[in-house]
Amino acid sequence: MKRKGQKNNHRRKKRLAVVGIAGAVALVGAGVWWVNRSVRALPYFQVKEIQVRGNAHVAAAEVRARLGLRGSVSILHLDLEDLASKVAAHPWIRRAAIERRLPVSLVVTVEERQPVARLAAGRTAYLVSADGVVVQEGGGPTGPPLPTVRASWRAEYRVGERISDPRLAGGLALLALLRGEPVLREAPIQELVVETDGNYILRPAGSGVIVRFGPAEQGRQLSRLDVALRHRGHGLEGVTYADLRFPGRVILKPSEKGG
Repeated sequence: MKRKGQKNNHRRKKRLAVVGIAGAVALVGAGVWWVNRSVRALPYFQVKEIQVRGNAHVAAAEVRARLGLRGSVSILHLDLEDLASKVAAHPWIRRAAIERRLPVSLVVTVEERQPVARLAAGRTAYLVSADGVVVQEGGGPTGPPLPTVRASWRAEYRVGERISDPRLAGGLALLALLRGEPVLREAPIQELVVETDGNYILRPAGSGVIVRFGPAEQGRQLSRLDVALRHRGHGLEGVTYADLRFPGRVILKPSEKGG
């Protein structure tokens, strides 16, 4: 019996020790939480400066407004990923990153979209970026003239909307392909007409040439055009019309100069 009592007493002491340790851990945790909360609330860590970098089309004040920080806000309380997503929701901004510069500064770095074309769809014109987002309605910023992508049907878009029509998206992809094409290096693109059936009509600037493309495999169509022009011994300046829509064929109408 004596031995059994000793065992029970040992177990009670062990339980008390465990409870004591748990209590001590809880007290320490509560202390850490209280200290952490107190530090975060210190005026020393209130946001006083927001730097904006990488912006050209969007004003720094507009970027700051997107953050929605009002009043006294601790720099330690902020969810930087959430704030960056708010900034990146701006039509002109492709991505954004935010970092803390303790004790009081935030640095917002943005990568803006660049307009690559004017989309004409009915009465309204839009500026469109390379990834197909409408960044602005109406006129655009000063700089080199942008090619016009003209839809043969009427459509309306909202600023910030991504172009989902495959015919227009294909037109933007064709523009990207044409930018690096040697045969068009000396003739900037003035207009690309998107027809309702998905075919395209290209008008290079200042040349009077018309080039027609089919809805798919434009890379192969351009290769056939390059071979045909090389065979004739001149570039696009030697033709007034080129039709690339037919597999294995290139239809060329020579200019008087081209012969």
